[in-house]
Amino acid sequence: MRRKLSLSEILYVGEIRTLATTVCTVRGEVDEELLAAAFAAKVAQHRSLRSRVVLDGDEAFLELLEEAGLPRLEVRHATGPDDLTGQLNRPLPAGGPLVRATLFRGDAGAESTFVLGIDHVICDGHSATVLCNEIWSTYSEIQEGTFQEPDSARESDSARESWPVAVDDLLAPCSEDDVTAYVKDRTERTSAHPLAVLPFTADASQDGEGALMDVCRIRLSREQTAGLVAFAKSAGVSVHGLVGAALLTAVRDGYGPGYEPGHRLSFVSPVDLRSRLAPALGRDVLIPAASWFLDVVDVPVGGDLVELGRRITARLRDAIDQGEPALELQSLPRLLENPAVLTASLVMPNVGSVQGPPAPRGLDITDMRKFAISSKWVPEAGAGALVASPMTVYGRLSIEMPYSAKCFTPARMNEVHDHVLATLLSFVERAPVPTA
Repeated sequence: MRRKLSLSEILYVGEIRTLATTVCTVRGEVDEELLAAAFAAKVAQHRSLRSRVVLDGDEAFLELLEEAGLPRLEVRHATGPDDLTGQLNRPLPAGGPLVRATLFRGDAGAESTFVLGIDHVICDGHSATVLCNEIWSTYSEIQEGTFQEPDSARESDSARESWPVAVDDLLAPCSEDDVTAYVKDRTERTSAHPLAVLPFTADASQDGEGALMDVCRIRLSREQTAGLVAFAKSAGVSVHGLVGAALLTAVRDGYGPGYEPGHRLSFVSPVDLRSRLAPALGRDVLIPAASWFLDVVDVPVGGDLVELGRRITARLRDAIDQGEPALELQSLPRLLENPAVLTASLVMPNVGSVQGPPAPRGLDITDMRKFAISSKWVPEAGAGALVASPMTVYGRLSIEMPYSAKCFTPARMNEVHDHVLATLLSFVERAPVPTA
């Protein structure tokens, strides 16, 4: 028994596989047997976590793994920051499990790190977050003796017995005229002006040693995050818009003096479709249920960043209201015929403000990170998108910027880091002073 992958899902198969990564920093003595049991319980609950991808000609399918091949918790001794980069450079094996959970156990009194990686072919950022939180909730239930396996009646209706239906099959139908008009608009949007894309600074011809994938992180304090939110509210702009404006100016400045005049930047915002499907899907359903909206914006030197943030937010909201993200998926066959219309200067998956995992008794989960590691990087292209994933958790805004060391040097990513951080802090400084 197997389930055919839809067009939007098959994009994540093969050489462009993408791993949704969630990282938890845990203080306290993690019981690895409890964590292993909690992870195994979630694998048993979700058919997708017990699956692999198989290719058959030009088609791809989900197929159940044999019992011996089911994913199980890996436990390793923590050695330092290289533990995470090592995980980022361990792609899930083709034809094997679509999820990997690893606990890097710290020495007595030291923090441990839990890394959960899920193939994007069976999840998106929201469902990956829910799964991580459920693993820790199940840990607590087993610890407290309250965990119960689903009964037979619930099993028949649960994800144990079937794979989730592909998002493509849950979208409201559209006409060929709708698709034609949308593709025409997308083509005009991306061809009206030259699009500036961040030049690569790494020497891809040198093999060298070390990690190919790494991640650069910006993290505000709770006070700075509160200040940014207060300024956004006072200025009538979303935090998403402000962060997008800061990142776009970093791309513009990184492009160099050739940006003016005439150039524009293309900005991709993933959009959650779960509430717009029939039937609607909860965030606990393991499936890639996101589309995206590509906007083209003018980012002049010396321009008003708050106004740019408002424009980003307003256009995104209009696009969502008009159903453009759904049309994006439905137009994929036509869009893929002209890859130039998919060119992005910035890709900004925004999970928003999320609830961190519930800490089991005796533990304190002090940090949570989320980002996607993709094999879509093409060093020979000479330029590519900046990928930045903002998220607010435990009251702190962080922006994760995964990148290929074959494309961007650490020095270039540090320049982006410092540029964006300085811009966000300039907004914080303009936040209204709280009144007593």
